[in-house]
Amino acid sequence: MLVPQRIVELIESNRLTKKGFCEKVGISVQTLENVLKGSDIGSKKLEKIALFFGVSMDYFFDNEKMTHSSIGHSVNGNGNLVSGDIRLNECQREIEHLKELLSEKERTIQILLNKN
Repeated sequence: MLVPQRIVELIESNRLTKKGFCEKVGISVQTLENVLKGSDIGSKKLEKIALFFGVSMDYFFDNEKMTHSSIGHSVNGNGNLVSGDIRLNECQREIEHLKELLSEKERTIQILLNKN
């Protein structure tokens, strides 16, 4: 969800007026006021604002942390800046291991089906 207050904070911390900021970014003051009151903003306009301040577009959102299942690896990212402790060869080993498990389960299923 967009947090409009973050736009206000950036404007104030850069000692800009709303009007001066809007002129530099190329949006109308009315558009800014509407966004600050809760109206939606288009991605192009938000991208202009993010580029102007040198922040990621994610900065303007308060995204709840998503729950996910872990396979024992840690991968962190922000935009295109991604880091983690998983390597391609680790992924390939894990895929091979999962294929072996699947094969064994299929074999067990066949044994159980043949008993009946």
